[in-house]
Amino acid sequence: MDQEEEKYAKLEKIVEMVNKSEISSVQNVVSGITKIINDPESSAKDLKEIIQIDPPLTGKLLKLANSVYYSPRNKISEIQQAIIWVGYDALKELALSQKVCEVFAGDSDIEGYSPNLLWKHSVAVALLGKMIYRREFGRKGENIYVAGLMHDIGIIALDQFCQDDFRVILTKTKTGKKNQTKMEKEVLGFDHTDVGRAMTDSWNLPRELVEVIGHHHNPDNIARDFVRPGLTLYVADYVCQQKRLGYGDAPVRDRELFKNCLKRLELSSFALDLIAEDVERELLKMEEQGLF
Repeated sequence: MDQEEEKYAKLEKIVEMVNKSEISSVQNVVSGITKIINDPESSAKDLKEIIQIDPPLTGKLLKLANSVYYSPRNKISEIQQAIIWVGYDALKELALSQKVCEVFAGDSDIEGYSPNLLWKHSVAVALLGKMIYRREFGRKGENIYVAGLMHDIGIIALDQFCQDDFRVILTKTKTGKKNQTKMEKEVLGFDHTDVGRAMTDSWNLPRELVEVIGHHHNPDNIARDFVRPGLTLYVADYVCQQKRLGYGDAPVRDRELFKNCLKRLELSSFALDLIAEDVERELLKMEEQGLF
C-alpha cells in the first residue's frame, strides 16, 4: 500500500468511527436545515418538522426563546411560537448552532486546546463570514455560516479517535511554533481539513460545504464554483486567529495569502475591521448568556 492509499484508508477508518458515534447525530439536522436554507420555497413549517423530531434540540431552543435575551411577554412552550417570536432566519441559525455545539462537548484540555475554546472560535468564524456576506456582498451567507460552525469539525474527530497522536500533535505544535495542520501531516499523513472533508462528504452535505471545509487552510486549491465562500472562510478564520477568538490552530499565518484573498474578494481592510469589531461585541453578548 502506497502513502496515498494508506492515507485514505486511515481517513476511512476515522469516518467509520465518527459515524458510529454521537458526532453523527449532527448529520440529519445540519443536512435538513441546509436544504431549507437553499430552498426558496421553504417555510417555518419545514423548520418546525426538523426541530420537533429532536427532543434535546427542541428543549434547548425553547429555553433560548424564553431567555432574557429574547424577553418574551408570555412563556413560549411550542416550537411554532418560538419561530414566530425569535424569527425564522434567527431560529435556523440557533438550531444549527445548538446542534453542532453538541459535537464540541468534551473535557479535553491539552496545551491550550479545549473543545469549548474551539467552539468559540468556530462561532466567531461563522459570524464573521456571515457578516462579510451580508454587508459586502448583499447576500444572506447562510451556507458560509454553516461552514464556519463546522470548518474545524475534523479536529473534534482527531481529539476523540486519535487521542495519543492528537496529544503529540498539540505538544509539537506548541513547542515547535508550527501550525497544527503541518504537525498533523507529519504525524498522521493528513490533517483535520482532510478529516472534515471526508466526514461531511460521507454525510452527503452540499458540495459547497464539503469543499469549503476541506480547503479552509488552502483556498487557492478550491474548485472555481466555490471560490467566494472558500476565500471568505479563509479570511474569517485568519482574522479570528489573529484576534485570538477561541482556540487558534495557526500561530504562523500567511499574510500574503490573506492579502491576496482580500484583493480577490474586493474587500477592504477597513470594512473587515469594522465587521470584526461587531463580531467581538456579539461574542461578548454570548458569553454573558453563558454560551461559552
